[in-house]
Amino acid sequence: MPRLVATVLAVFLAGCATMPRPAVRHPHRIWAAHRARMAAIRAFMVSAESGVVAGRHGGTLMLRWVVKSTAYQMTGFGPFGRVIFQLRADPAGARLRTERGRFHGASASRLLRRLTGLRLPVAGLRFWILGIPAPGPVAEHRLDRRGLLASLTQAGWAIHYRSYRRTARGRLPRFLTLTHAGASGPGQIVVKIRIDRWRVT
Repeated sequence: MPRLVATVLAVFLAGCATMPRPAVRHPHRIWAAHRARMAAIRAFMVSAESGVVAGRHGGTLMLRWVVKSTAYQMTGFGPFGRVIFQLRADPAGARLRTERGRFHGASASRLLRRLTGLRLPVAGLRFWILGIPAPGPVAEHRLDRRGLLASLTQAGWAIHYRSYRRTARGRLPRFLTLTHAGASGPGQIVVKIRIDRWRVT
């Protein structure tokens, strides 16, 4: 099971530092407009280097994530482009294919918890990767000098945005780190994502 944990968990990793940017006037106004633009995005694709450390287990891989309005597909690639896992989710449920076989569940989060024993932020990541909070309560958020999210605490996860990239649809995250204290299970979970390519439709 540790190998499967490392494989499935590695849906996320890799951070980096950024140079200071000039401050903007009225950052909260800019944030409100930016958040509305990002929330309007219904479909996108990201290619990223991803991974996670959870207790003594961890792993890294390349990730391709295609999101549509009501469905998505995550594919993890190992060395030489070998497919490590493929996760599909839609209103009918979730399906995961790995070297160990095929698995089905009512939702991606429930399926991954059953297989790994961990609560992974699958639903929240759909929004956090766009640089906005997921629907629901937000414990804390902090803006940077440009009016973009610098950090966010939601659903037990602390998300830190290290860098953004300019795109035709606005600034989208390039590097982010997610941390969960891990009150139960393997302890602290640290997830990092370095996005190499964005395609927003």
